[in-house]
Amino acid sequence: MSDFTVDKSVLPLQLARLGDSRNVEECRSIIAHLLELMEIDQAEIVKVLDIFDDVHSLYSGEFPGYKSCDTEYHDFRHVIDVTLASLRISDALMLDGEKFSLHNIFLVTIAAIFHDTGYIPEKDDPVENGAVYTSTHVRRSMVFAEKYMSEKGYSAEDIEKTTEIILLTDLSVKLADIEFFDAETERFAKILASADLIGQMADRIYLEKLLFLYREFQTGNIPFYSSEEDLLEKTIGFFKIMEDRLTKILDGVNDKLILHFRKRYDIDEDLYRKGMNNNLAYLIKILDEHPGHHREFLRRDNMVKKL
Repeated sequence: MSDFTVDKSVLPLQLARLGDSRNVEECRSIIAHLLELMEIDQAEIVKVLDIFDDVHSLYSGEFPGYKSCDTEYHDFRHVIDVTLASLRISDALMLDGEKFSLHNIFLVTIAAIFHDTGYIPEKDDPVENGAVYTSTHVRRSMVFAEKYMSEKGYSAEDIEKTTEIILLTDLSVKLADIEFFDAETERFAKILASADLIGQMADRIYLEKLLFLYREFQTGNIPFYSSEEDLLEKTIGFFKIMEDRLTKILDGVNDKLILHFRKRYDIDEDLYRKGMNNNLAYLIKILDEHPGHHREFLRRDNMVKKL
């Protein structure tokens, strides 16, 4: 018997059907249930949910001292996607026989929730959009996590581990340059860094959100892309580069995800891999068959209408 109920007769079978990141309360409950399944201490589950609620308030503009989130690619839905992916990878590795400190599973979960808080401007920041922090957002996220955890009375060790886990989500940081607290902290940093990639690349609205990522890059003075279509074309190469990163640098920690889907949902398929493959195939099809008209073929959630 599976731990989660899903009607497998309804197609397509995709990640969003196991937890729709538009539904914050549903995903909050899934996060709690996954932590329970991995036998995380109930007091730590309460702490995770408190942090989840506080960071949701941060993104909504209700956290003292901060503006609301105005980056539509790096939004709270992305936070949810990455948090779920982190938990699912951790669960899969445990099902495969890895022995982890359960407290470190708690830490990777809150690191996932904190990992992009650096995009949120403070009230007195003289910026028009949080995307100006694109190149510095990871360090800013670490600062936010440290400040929050210090004020809540977390230990120096927990703060150090959490910020080190967040740091590896920065694609410009080399793994060899990070002095991790210990080997298991490094393992969990690789879990979060992998979740950050597959969580977005498997998202059913990933291609639509790329158009908003282009706007973030423009605001953040990231000079790599000359147009929306240029970004889409280079995303094909990005998939290959990120596959190499997942395998060679991040130790392929996502490769065991099928064990999670089998045990928890009775699904004999890695839905992250499926989502990534589907997004890449459709992207190639659009660019090959409809050059210059990509917006007409990116219709999910009516996102393009916001542009």
